Amino acid sequence: MAREPKCRRVESIPKVNVFKPVGIPRSCLQEIVVKVEELEAIRLKDLLGLEQEECAERMGISRPTLQRILIEGREKIAGALIEGKTIRIQGGDYCLGQGHCRKEELLKKRTEHCPYWEDSTGEGQCNVGTKISGTKIAICASGDSPSALVDGRFGRCAYFIIWNEEQGKFEVIRNNGPELNQGAGTGAVLELLRRGVGILICNRIGPKAFAIFNRAGGKIYGSAEDLEIKDVLKQYRAGELPPIKTANHVGAN
Repeated sequence: MAREPKCRRVESIPKVNVFKPVGIPRSCLQEIVVKVEELEAIRLKDLLGLEQEECAERMGISRPTLQRILIEGREKIAGALIEGKTIRIQGGDYCLGQGHCRKEELLKKRTEHCPYWEDSTGEGQCNVGTKISGTKIAICASGDSPSALVDGRFGRCAYFIIWNEEQGKFEVIRNNGPELNQGAGTGAVLELLRRGVGILICNRIGPKAFAIFNRAGGKIYGSAEDLEIKDVLKQYRAGELPPIKTANHVGAN
């Protein structure tokens, strides 16, 4: 089993997190994701001109780890610039200090691995209430349109297509789970709950995500992966989708 990545200290979240070639719609471009800690390493080394020892010390990591992060970040940015791809800055394993730990935000539990987490309450527990905030329907999708096929992997699906019955329209959310090492399902379910989702349609869901959504009063239904999102929504309305009453993806986050 791979060792869990150590939190990397960053000074701040970038004010702009998406860069793309001018004159080309984002829907027509491939996207490269640069992690927040990769950008921070590049900022310290290439923009501020610090020595690697000082960069590593500021980020709370070893020199070999810093070097690896630098190489990965530089390769991504160089590839995007040369090949004309969109650069999106998000995700990773980082901490801002003063209690702002990305792992803590995703996992909603105290983590002793983070040297920057300062939990003033001493609890560090998930603060999801017993009631959901809405009745929106979220479907795991492989693409960003209602014509996309269902993506069976809840925490690591490419997108969530959300149907708002009250407004009669779809909403698309890009899922950052595929870039995470751990906590993908937990982070995804918390985000959906914050957006007022009360119905989830997927194929497989892990025990942690299932437990959180179930405690919040949400209902989960199963769907095959070879169906289009709009057809799955019709099946749900017709009462043809089977309920998922227990986690069915053991070992998933």
